[in-house]
Amino acid sequence: MIRIFVYLLFTILLSGCKIDFNGDLFTADLIEVANTGKSINLPMEIRFQVSSCDEDLTAFSNKISTFFIDYKQIECGTGDDFMSYITSNISVPVVNNKKEFEDQNKSLIGYWSGIFENRNKPDVFLIMNLDKLSSLSDFVEKETFQKLSLEEGKFEINLINDIDDAKISIYSSRVDGQPIVFETTFELKKRDKITIESSNITSGHLEKYGWAPLFYFE
Repeated sequence: MIRIFVYLLFTILLSGCKIDFNGDLFTADLIEVANTGKSINLPMEIRFQVSSCDEDLTAFSNKISTFFIDYKQIECGTGDDFMSYITSNISVPVVNNKKEFEDQNKSLIGYWSGIFENRNKPDVFLIMNLDKLSSLSDFVEKETFQKLSLEEGKFEINLINDIDDAKISIYSSRVDGQPIVFETTFELKKRDKITIESSNITSGHLEKYGWAPLFYFE
C-alpha cells in the first residue's frame, strides 16, 4: 500500500511539467515574411501533460488558452509514455521582427524569419515569449509542484517546400528521425517535406534566451 501511495505521489509531482509542439512551416511563407515584413499565423498542435483525463479539466484548459492564439482543445488521452495529455490546436505567429512578436504579447511561441547582414535569404528561429513562459511555469508549479521545463518536451516542425527547389541548412537536431550533430544541408524538391525535431540544447537555449536557430536558406 505504501509503495502504491509513493508511486501515485511521484506521478502527480511529475505530471504537468511537459509540453510538446508540432507545427507545419512552408518555405514560401518564410521567404515572404522575411522579404516583406508582414506577419502571418500558422496552425500548430500542442500536447500538455496533465495528471489525469478523468478530472474536470475545464478550468485548467481555460487558463492554458490565455497563453496562445486561437486555442481549441481537441481531446485528452494517454501518450506512448502512459501519461495523460491534453491535445489542442493553436495558431502561431510567423514574424520577421522578434520585437514585434514580444510587443504583440499574444502567444507563448512563434517563428522568426529574417534576413540578416551579408545574407539575402532567410534565417529561421523558434522564439518564445519569456514573460508568458514565466507565468505559465508559475501556474504549472502551483498545480503540480514542479516548474515547466521545455527540455522535457519536444518541438517538431514539418517543413514543406512549396517553391520549385530549396536548399536548407539545419542545425543540430533530428531530421526525419535521424540525428544530425553538425550543421547539415538538405536539398528539397517541390512538395518535399522533412520533419525537424529540435535538440535539448535548442530547447534549453530557447527557454533561457527566448530564441533558438532552426535552419537557414542557402
